[in-house]
Parts: sequence; C-alpha cells; structure tokens
Amino acid sequence: MSTGAPANGRSRPPTKSAVGHAGAPVRPTARVRPTVPVTCGGTDGRFDPSHSYVRRFWVAAIGAGAVAELLRLVRAADTGEDVRLPRSLPILLKAGLVSVNSGSLVVKERLPAVPIELRWRFPPSLAAEHSRLLSAPPPSSDG
Repeated sequence: MSTGAPANGRSRPPTKSAVGHAGAPVRPTARVRPTVPVTCGGTDGRFDPSHSYVRRFWVAAIGAGAVAELLRLVRAADTGEDVRLPRSLPILLKAGLVSVNSGSLVVKERLPAVPIELRWRFPPSLAAEHSRLLSAPPPSSDG
C-alpha cells in the first residue's frame, strides 16, 4: 500500500463519502443527539458533586464516562445550558442520580452514597475504605 501522490499528478476523490452513498441510511452512532434542558433538584444526598467521594466511589460503581456525563449535567444545570442527550443516561437513571421531569433532566444538588446494590463492583480494599468513610460524620458543604 502506497501513501504517496499518484504518478500522474492528479488526485482522485474518494468513491464513497464517510457517511455513505446519497440516500443511504446514516448509522445511529453518526446521528446528532438531541439537546435537552437540565435543572437542579433534590438536596437529599450527602456529597457535593465536587467532593472526592464522587470520583473515587461513583466511578468504581458506574464508570468514568457516566460520572463525567453526570458532572457535565451538574455544570449545565448550574449555568442553565442545554446539553446533548447523555449516552450514559440509562445508567444515571438506574442509579438514581438523574431523573426526568417534563422533558427536562433533573440532577441532584447533592449526591447520595453509592447504593448497596452497586457496591459489589468494589474491590475488597475499596469496599473497606467506603465502609470507613460512611461510618464517619458527613462531610462539610465546602467539599
């Protein structure tokens, strides 16, 4: 396979576009995700979204991508911006970190501890650290 220019000096355009032939259906992953409004609601949690608990334990429970999208939603709710529909929305809904109300995503101002049904994903050392942290008094609001 050669990566140089053609010998005749004329370059040829690609025979197919990246999307496909004209009129061909676009792959679902190539479609633009719709934007949705995000609001804050619910302060029944224990941890501020910027607290290190969120990155340490929620990442272990639901994954780094889902936590990154959660933090993006929190920031959007604070600034009043609409965001692209998160790819991890089913995970965030199932974990109770996000809810839907009147076509808008609602994120909590304070996040709960990782529920027991997700803690099985923790390695033993992290589970022990989590238990110690939860038995300590709640953190202050300054994170």
